[in-house]
Amino acid sequence: MLNIRPFKEQDNETLLSIERMCPQGNEQCEMVIDKGPDITARYDLYDNWEIRVAEVDDEAVGWVGWTMKGKPEDRYIYIAEVMVHPAHRRKGIGVQLIREAESFAKENKASHIYCYAYAPNTSFLKLCEKLGYIQEKDIEIIAMSAYKKELSEREYDLERLDPKELPEAVKLLNTYYEGRAHFTPFTASSFKAYANRVLGYGLENFLVAKWRGKIVACAGFWDSSVLMEMTYTKEPMMWKIMANAYGMLRHFTSMPKVPTEGEFFKFHSIVDHAFDPEHEPAMVEILNYCNNLMFDTKCDFFGIYTDPDDPLLRVTKKFKPLKENMYLYAKPISGKIPDLSNIYVDCRDTIL
Repeated sequence: MLNIRPFKEQDNETLLSIERMCPQGNEQCEMVIDKGPDITARYDLYDNWEIRVAEVDDEAVGWVGWTMKGKPEDRYIYIAEVMVHPAHRRKGIGVQLIREAESFAKENKASHIYCYAYAPNTSFLKLCEKLGYIQEKDIEIIAMSAYKKELSEREYDLERLDPKELPEAVKLLNTYYEGRAHFTPFTASSFKAYANRVLGYGLENFLVAKWRGKIVACAGFWDSSVLMEMTYTKEPMMWKIMANAYGMLRHFTSMPKVPTEGEFFKFHSIVDHAFDPEHEPAMVEILNYCNNLMFDTKCDFFGIYTDPDDPLLRVTKKFKPLKENMYLYAKPISGKIPDLSNIYVDCRDTIL
């Protein structure tokens, strides 16, 4: 008999083991995520969260986790993950877990509920659509390989953020993301609290580029590997072709690295980026700095999860990025789905 109950601390190891048995993807592309010693670490990034565990005969066989976001007058729910043990699939457990999140959303008068789905994870896409979720937006995952050092000559003054200049950086962020769905304007204090709460991020890893003393570009450099490491158990065919081509060319020049099947790799993320449109080269210099830092520390990959219409994608082309997609699915609850054609991607939501 199926029972759904709140998470208990003693569930931790069981849920971690279930997740390792649940690769995300399909027959052509499949990824496994390892979230290390604590299944709840990703949820502690948020102000409030819930995990509900599904058990059969007193044995945990799956779970769903979510957080409530937004302003008091406009709450919405983000489903962070839904996992079901492979031996217990096709029994409606995933449906019941998502219904649990929806019930919570209704009780709390959330306007809508949304989730991100890794594009190759076709079984989860079908489940979302079966339950009435609408594919509202593609999100691009841009991965860049730090395979060589970039030129260090600079036109801009590049430095770690001086806390005294936080209000100026926040103003640039708010201007850049103004009007985007799921973006709540920051104050200096709210941005400081948010950045310092995210493990591997923090204001000490927030970079700014200045032109004549004015901040014209900024970005956080987040070591998201403290919360997850990834491996492809089935690598995309196109990537295999690229790896073979790059392998031959490496005899003549430096070439980007492509992840190999079965090898866990660490990923650093460019987050909360913003730049003045007249100073796009300043963003290039920030990415060059991050690339060189990755190269020097022998970490292979860094990248961005972003709206495909974000101007930053023009800047990344010079790094020969690998590209994948997530889909944003949403469903109305107590209100309407907002216009999600242009969105802010919260870095906390990118822990797959």
